[in-house]
Amino acid sequence: MKPLHGRVLVVDDDGAMLRTVERILAPVHAVRGFTSGEEAIRVFRDQPFDVAIIDIRMPGMDGFELTRAIKETRPATEVILVTGSISDLDEKLIRSVKERAGFFITKPFSRSVLTSLVERCLEIQALERERDELIQRLTEDLERARRFQMALLPRDLPRDFGPIRVAAGYLSCQEVGGDFYDVVPLRDDRLLLVFADVAGHGVAAALVTGMIKTALARSIQDGPDLAATATAVTDCLAPLGAHRVVTLFLAVVDARRRSLEYLNAGHPPPLIWGGPGGSAGPVELEATTPLLSFGLGLSKAPVRRQSFGPGQRLAVYSDGIYEARDPSGAEWGREPLVEAIQATKGPIEEVARLILERSRTHAGGRPAQDDLTLLLAEFARG
Repeated sequence: MKPLHGRVLVVDDDGAMLRTVERILAPVHAVRGFTSGEEAIRVFRDQPFDVAIIDIRMPGMDGFELTRAIKETRPATEVILVTGSISDLDEKLIRSVKERAGFFITKPFSRSVLTSLVERCLEIQALERERDELIQRLTEDLERARRFQMALLPRDLPRDFGPIRVAAGYLSCQEVGGDFYDVVPLRDDRLLLVFADVAGHGVAAALVTGMIKTALARSIQDGPDLAATATAVTDCLAPLGAHRVVTLFLAVVDARRRSLEYLNAGHPPPLIWGGPGGSAGPVELEATTPLLSFGLGLSKAPVRRQSFGPGQRLAVYSDGIYEARDPSGAEWGREPLVEAIQATKGPIEEVARLILERSRTHAGGRPAQDDLTLLLAEFARG
């Protein structure tokens, strides 16, 4: 492999040693030598160097002081400290580590040792640059995926769809997650609610949510058949293999019939509660078929019907809300979440905000490990 070319600073009050090091390195590297630390640091502050080779024992600013000044000015510069004394080697080595010098050698040293050390310093810097560039690219990819994911979500909520009002709350975790929801108006005072949770995080999860939205849009063109819609989602997962799984909740709210038809593929049970005078007890819409993955089919009767009338509310939520952990590692839990949903008063958009706030409060300021997503629907009182 061709040797890396670098800018090398050499500082030694021994002129003969300084010239020797310059002769060794000059055929490959751009070398500048100085006989004092004070002169070297003045130049260093205006001119970057990749590697600094510094003698420890110098009058005025010694090698340790110069190393500290270099690291404070440009931390990425690699420092090789050199000593001509074999006394107190351990103490000097310890201090060189504290001053963040990368290498420590004693005089006399061979040509091969010096050139190998400089080459190693340049290799380390090259690897660090590659790492930083990779992190930057990944950060940009995640941000693009985050924007893509946000573009998939409806932007006009809360909103009234005839007698049905829909609101949502969404807080993305630090990574790109896989939560997705949608609201699709249908003919005859009906409304399709969609809530999907793709297992995993990152760009791949965000792309799967896009595939799901496309599959849903195609499947409902001729009217919503919930089983066929769920099958379309499963089919879109086929190229991804069995490792990619999705939980899915689909519901068609029928305002005229005061009911909803739903399919729950392994999703946390949505909650229906409320009613005139609060007389109707809470109902949890348990799973009607297993979660969706390539190779897994639907159950024989995946679609069910549930009454849903004036004054009642529906809450569909992601597991990220109740799996939020406090500083001791304890989850908030699904039962406390369900109780909090029923107990929280006010418009459904305010309920969504307060529930997400409760989840974050339980986490005690810790970053969310998963998306926090809540979709609420309310049937207006007659």
